[in-house]
Amino acid sequence: MIVIGITGSIGMGKTTIAQMLKRFNIPVFDSDKEVKDILENNNLVKNQLHQLWPDVILTQVNEKKIDKKLLSIKIFTDKKKRKTLENILHPLVHKRRDAFIKSKDKSLIIALDVPLLYETGTDKICDDIFLVYTSEKKQEARVLARPNMSLQKFNLIKNAQWDTQMKIERNPYLISTSYGRLTSFIIISIYLIIIIFKKKVLKL
Repeated sequence: MIVIGITGSIGMGKTTIAQMLKRFNIPVFDSDKEVKDILENNNLVKNQLHQLWPDVILTQVNEKKIDKKLLSIKIFTDKKKRKTLENILHPLVHKRRDAFIKSKDKSLIIALDVPLLYETGTDKICDDIFLVYTSEKKQEARVLARPNMSLQKFNLIKNAQWDTQMKIERNPYLISTSYGRLTSFIIISIYLIIIIFKKKVLKL
């Protein structure tokens, strides 16, 4: 099995690239989706979250809901508490990731869509990595077009991640999303051919 990591900063186009990989019948693990599911359905995590930021928990009839808008602000304005939350969430996500990998053991290639791939050390379990990027101008325009997004919030999120240049220095496969979907799809196709060929050559 070949494990490909997909990463890149906010607004770079990771989701688009992950969807393209699915068109090759490559199973994709979406870490953001898993985090969302944990926050919505894990009551133990909700209780721990309440201890960190009591005001982000909205208590309704027989149910605790999270004020996601407020939480996103809190996370990126308190580095210490953000780290505490990451220490709660990351082991749970890693457990789901490992179960996903195990369940796909007959697949030739699988992909892990992880925004904090390098920051969490997930790159160490990947055979190859796709770093998705675009120009700063395009990145900013994409992100600011999202609901409930501001320039301040965008900068806080971006600054909580590794700089793109730091990631490039790790020698991943680079995928620019600046030139349209067709170009990105062609680049992915070429990379997959190279990766599969490399795998077969190493087996000889």
